[in-house]
Amino acid sequence: MKDFHSHERFTRLWTKAQPVVSHYVHSMVRDSAAAKDVVQTTAIALLRKFAHYDPTRDFLPWAIGVAKFEVLSYRRDHARAVVHFHSDLMDQLTEQWVEVAEEMSDQAAALQDCIKKLPEKSRQLVRLKYLEGLNSRELACRLNRKAGSIRVTLQRIREQLGVCVEKQMEAVGGLT
Repeated sequence: MKDFHSHERFTRLWTKAQPVVSHYVHSMVRDSAAAKDVVQTTAIALLRKFAHYDPTRDFLPWAIGVAKFEVLSYRRDHARAVVHFHSDLMDQLTEQWVEVAEEMSDQAAALQDCIKKLPEKSRQLVRLKYLEGLNSRELACRLNRKAGSIRVTLQRIREQLGVCVEKQMEAVGGLT
């Protein structure tokens, strides 16, 4: 029975921390598919090490610390990567990431709310561009539109989302 409670506790903590850890990993590993893999290996490592987690300390810094080592492992294994951070810089970025994590989570939640408010065609365009990773030319072919028109529409959507997120963050006191 104790094992079930431990897994349940881990799941609750990881579910809350995962978006922040994911953003951190994506900032360190620019290849989206590779970053998703690193997030998965981080989750597995956290689960395996959960018995050693000190519940008197915050879970998020611990999770980001584990993610840092998973990123380093990925980089070691993929040494041909174009961008490398010096280890001191990576330590600084990791520390600062924890400090801004809560605000980023709030911004991500605001962005999700703002995306839901978009018209269906705009939401579809956002999904295709940012979730499926299609470029303007691929979007134009799929939607039977011109690539230039797609780029202009995406720019307008980004501006609209930016204003919406800013208003939501100001409403909750998240931005100054």
